[in-house]
Amino acid sequence: MSALSRRHAAFALILAVGFFLLAFALSAEVSEAAPDPFRPLKERLLKDGFSGPSIARVYQGQPSVQFKTVARTFELRESKLNYDQFLNPSSIEKGRRFASEHRTALRDAGQTYGVDPCVIVAILLVETQFGSYTGKTPTVAVLSTFALMDHKSYRDRIWAMLSPREKARWGREAFDRKLMDRSDWAYREVCALVRLAEDRVRVESLRGSVMGAVGWPQFLPSSLVRYGADGNRDGRVDLFDPWDACHSVANYLRGYGWCRARTREEKEKVIYQYNHSRPYVQTVLGIADRLQPCES
Repeated sequence: MSALSRRHAAFALILAVGFFLLAFALSAEVSEAAPDPFRPLKERLLKDGFSGPSIARVYQGQPSVQFKTVARTFELRESKLNYDQFLNPSSIEKGRRFASEHRTALRDAGQTYGVDPCVIVAILLVETQFGSYTGKTPTVAVLSTFALMDHKSYRDRIWAMLSPREKARWGREAFDRKLMDRSDWAYREVCALVRLAEDRVRVESLRGSVMGAVGWPQFLPSSLVRYGADGNRDGRVDLFDPWDACHSVANYLRGYGWCRARTREEKEKVIYQYNHSRPYVQTVLGIADRLQPCES
């Protein structure tokens, strides 16, 4: 290569690097100037009496809006869930193994809260197969996005993401009503996240289902605040720990009246509070029946 060609090549390289650095600087400026999508939510939390530092702890991970995830929830169908899979012999055997491995934790939870340990095992099996799949959706981000759905402009964005089939199935009026209800619900869950942050729980790192449920028992933040139990007595509640998971489920069921439930129908009503699904309730009790006795 001639000296002139080498000079031209060097100049072209310098020019390319310069353009790259300029583009990077401009993109950084745009990013820094981009509005915070959760600012209205943070202002509402402040207005409702939560402290600035607690709110900042919740959002320190700079979560991104989860519009696609919110849109995807409109495709969920309870009727499509295959609960029969949890009643097959291999699933029941998996439940037996868990009950055997964690008999001490289950016995302790059962005695502490007056709850049938077999029901605890059944719920943990159906919810996440004992932690095998707990979800990867960032909890703060998805619940905060749901909470923003009281704004029509955001609902419009979700509506535009739905397939023609889903739009026809829901209709715009019912769609708006559903998202408004979910906005109210999600704001209460965000408030629970702030309370957890006040207790030094690292909520910014929580990941779970597309509806914001976390851990082996798939608790929403409000359930974690109210029913989360420190089963292993280590000074914190960790729903990914078998002791805490077992005790938390037992505490939840006791809170909804398990100890007063005598008949099958009364027990069904308690489990229905865990998941408002009749097939879910029948599956949990069916598993528990097959596992009896599971705490010995």
